Amino acid sequence: MYASTSNAVTLPGFMRVDTAVYYRQSEDLLWQLNIENLTDKRYYASAHNDNNISFGAPREAKLSVHIGF
Repeated sequence: MYASTSNAVTLPGFMRVDTAVYYRQSEDLLWQLNIENLTDKRYYASAHNDNNISFGAPREAKLSVHIGF
């Protein structure tokens, strides 16, 4: 994609791999692990003009607990 309407800067395409694992410990307790950008690939997430280009987030893991009652 182009960074702006000037068509002077082109951003390369990218593919990001995300994954999630769930474990139900009991009927009322669920664990969830999410990993974003599993391959830790560097990519450009967005651009607001030719010189304001943002990198995407590096690998990130989130652990959640869901409790029912």
